[in-house]
Amino acid sequence: METFDHLRSEEVFRLFGEMASVGQVIYRTHHQHLCDIAKAVIPDVMIHELG
Repeated sequence: METFDHLRSEEVFRLFGEMASVGQVIYRTHHQHLCDIAKAVIPDVMIHELG
C-alpha cells in the first residue's frame, strides 16, 4: 500500500475496518502517513508503535 495514492489508501483502510468487524486485522508499516490515514478513516483503530 506504500505506493498507493491517498484516496486508494483510504479505501483500503475502510475495507480493513469492515474486515475488523468479523476478525482481527494486522497491518504493519513504518510509514507514518499511513497511520495518520488509518486514524482518520477508522475512528476506533488501535495502533501499536514498536520501539
